[in-house]
Amino acid sequence: MNTPSPKRHEHTVDPFGAFLGMWRLLWRRQVAYKRLLFQGGLMLGFTLLTWLAIPPAGRVSSEIQAGIFLGWVVGFYFLILMPLTCLSVCGAMVREEVSANTLSFYTTRPLKRAEMFLLFYFGHIAWLQLLFACLTLMLFAVGALRGVPGLSELLPVFLVAQFLALMAWGALCGMLGMAHHRYIVVGIVYGLVVEIGIANIPTNIANLALSHHLYTLLAHHGPLAMVFRWSTEGTGTAIICLLGGTVFFLALGAVFFTVRELMPAQNEK
Repeated sequence: MNTPSPKRHEHTVDPFGAFLGMWRLLWRRQVAYKRLLFQGGLMLGFTLLTWLAIPPAGRVSSEIQAGIFLGWVVGFYFLILMPLTCLSVCGAMVREEVSANTLSFYTTRPLKRAEMFLLFYFGHIAWLQLLFACLTLMLFAVGALRGVPGLSELLPVFLVAQFLALMAWGALCGMLGMAHHRYIVVGIVYGLVVEIGIANIPTNIANLALSHHLYTLLAHHGPLAMVFRWSTEGTGTAIICLLGGTVFFLALGAVFFTVRELMPAQNEK
């Protein structure tokens, strides 16, 4: 007499619990002594550069000083520091696990690979949001000490734009990290061509660049709009494009992670 085979129970995973587990692992790695020392050095270096870049009140007129500060915010902070940090952190978020031979630990969990990619992304984005919150504090503290006017009006617009920029650029860089092992080179070329080049073309093709939509959000700060001649027209479209771009790049990255099997040798630069 044949006995019925035991039923297999499907494992259910609590997404929030999985995220907390991923966050704990990421947090321990980020606060390791050497990495924390390196990141602290970068923060101090950024603070020093900002201090040197912004002239003190009295040396130049307040209009020129404000223009220099706003140029530093856009030209360096938003267009260089932020995307390169996202490229370094999110582009490497899966390949770092492959190099450390720890990816197999995650793939044996009852999670789909697409879900795993999203957990990697949200864990690293949470860390980046925290990191750039500290950098924002340093940036505006230097601006206040240097006597830059209008910081209180800039801060709310700045924080909204920063939050959406990190989400979108983090998703883009995570996708590039899965698409090609030379993601740093690919990301820099993409940034120069699309985010700096195409974004400044005064036609509809500029909508392809994430930075173009960030300009629309930042234009809600009057002095920024005047300095860079930006317009607030299409703010709703800009937010939709940033969120839609985030979802699109995340979906593409999840597909790459699902269909590709990364090996440690593929991470050689």
